[in-house]
Parts: sequence; C-alpha cells; structure tokens
Amino acid sequence: MNRLLFAWALCIGLLGSGENGHAHEMGTSALIVHEGTPSTGQFVFKRTVGSDDKIPPIDFKFEPACELRDVSTEWEGNTELIQRGNFFCSKSLAEHEILANGFTRLAPDLIVLATPQQSDRIHAVLTPKKASVALGNDAHKTPPLEYLSVGIEHIVFGLDHVLFVAGLYLLWKKRKQSVRQLIGQFTLFTLGHSLTLAMLVLGWIAVPTRAIEAWIALSVLWLAWELVRSEPARSSNWSHLLLIVAFGLLHGSGFALSMEERGFPQDALLSTLLLFNLGIEIGQLWIVTVLATAFTLLEKTHLPNYTRLAQYSLTLCIGGAALYWTIERIHSYV
Repeated sequence: MNRLLFAWALCIGLLGSGENGHAHEMGTSALIVHEGTPSTGQFVFKRTVGSDDKIPPIDFKFEPACELRDVSTEWEGNTELIQRGNFFCSKSLAEHEILANGFTRLAPDLIVLATPQQSDRIHAVLTPKKASVALGNDAHKTPPLEYLSVGIEHIVFGLDHVLFVAGLYLLWKKRKQSVRQLIGQFTLFTLGHSLTLAMLVLGWIAVPTRAIEAWIALSVLWLAWELVRSEPARSSNWSHLLLIVAFGLLHGSGFALSMEERGFPQDALLSTLLLFNLGIEIGQLWIVTVLATAFTLLEKTHLPNYTRLAQYSLTLCIGGAALYWTIERIHSYV
C-alpha cells in the first residue's frame, strides 16, 4: 500500500509540473516592433503563461526612451497575454536599443522581431546575459551556436517529449531487447522527427497545430498502453518500428511548431537547423542516460521490488499524463 501511495505521489508531482497540458513548461515572450513612419510605429508584446500559472514578469523599454500610447491589453484563451500599442520616439528606430528585464527560470528569454525603416530586419533573442539589442545595421543577431542550447531546452523541458523517450526506454526494458535494438529504435525516432522538422522549417509542408498536439499526446498514450498490457517478451517487429518512425514524424512537427516565433535566421538556416536538431539529440541522449543510470543503480541494490516500483511509478505517470493531455487537447481541437 505504501509503495502504491509513493507511486501516486511521484505521478502527481510530475503532472503538477505540467498541469496545463502544454508541451513546454516555459512561458514564451515575444516582442514585435514595426516602424511605420520615421520614429513612430506599432508594437505587439506577447507573454505566455508558464507552468506556474503565472504571466512572466518580463518587460522591455526603448533606449533612448520612447513614449508608448494607446496601449491595449487582451487575453488569447487563458494562456497568452497580448499588449498592442503605438510608440513615438525622438529619433528613428534604428538609433535605438531595446532593453529587457524580469527574466525567470520559466521565462529565460525574449524573442524580438523589429523592422526599422533605416535598417535591416532584426531577429534576436534577449537573455539575462544579453539583455539588449541595437536596432541599427550593427545589431547583434542570435549566435548560430545558441540554437544548440535551444534544441536541448526544447526536448528537456518538453514534458510530453520527455515521457515519450522514457516510454521507449521502458518498453525496451520490458521486452528485454538488446542495446543494438535500443539504438536502432532511437535512430528511427531521430530520423522521423528530423525529417518533419526540416520540411516544416523550409516551408515544404504545413500541419494543423492543435491536431499535431493531440496526436503527440496519443503517441505517449500508446506507449503507456504497450507498457501495461500483457504480452510475451519478443523482439521488435516491422509494425513496431514503423510506428516509431511515424511518432518521430509527429514529434518533429511539435518541435517545429514550438519554434515558429523564435524562427531560424535565413542567412544561416542550414547551420542553425542542424545545431537545433543536434541539441535535441543531446537532450534525448541525456534523458536515456539518466534513466539507464538510475535503473542500473537500483538493480545493483539487489532489491528487485524497488526496481519494479520505479518502473510502475514511471509507467503510471506516463499513462496518467498522456490520458490527461489526450482528453484536453482533443477537447480544445473539436
């Protein structure tokens, strides 16, 4: 009984970290600035609720200061707070900087898209280490190498993606397959999500956002079902491998959709796309390494009950979270 309660406690803690049902626990913040006439224009400032159910305290200002007028505030659903207004500056926008503050662990950056009349289009990501961006031609854009850490962040903080990777690992353990088969399955998953990620970023295909989110939740639910249903230990078959590829395609769509606002710089599209994808693989490898290390340590204690408890607890969390996400996302879609 105590073990069952412990399993439920673990599950509730995991669901609590992603109780809103979103793929990522971090709140996205974005600022769009457009100069219509010299020194004046419009701005749109969007902040997304984080997993703590709070709007990130991120804010911005122009330097030198500009006057903000006719500012309106509205909610889009219950997850996004959007502010729109006009700005009036004493100089052209290209002679200004944008400074950001209020970063938190759940809101570590601010995406900035600016179109000054007398400068190139600016696409930058502000962080605590780089909290300002100049809007002139000498503006510093996001370093391509930063997309490596962005990729790691997207997989590690994407709870549905994390649980899918954990489910694949548990299914491999349940079926008592070889390390070669584990590597092969994750390779197929990688190929699948790399393909759709590239095709969506390049604009070759388009997918419905809400439908993809629902199908991703269903993919995690399928893994949970495979983990609990009774079956003899067996080797992987073609239908199982094809499903892994298909789910990889789905998760790749999720990665691409989550990057819509941040985007990829057109002048370094291939390199940043490769770095982002490499970051996803590093994050995926880290998740599997943590799981493998934890279960190896448990097995070395020679207490099989604790190993089974860990497997049951994680399976319970995967199934519970996937069922919640599936119902919530299908409901929002229909």
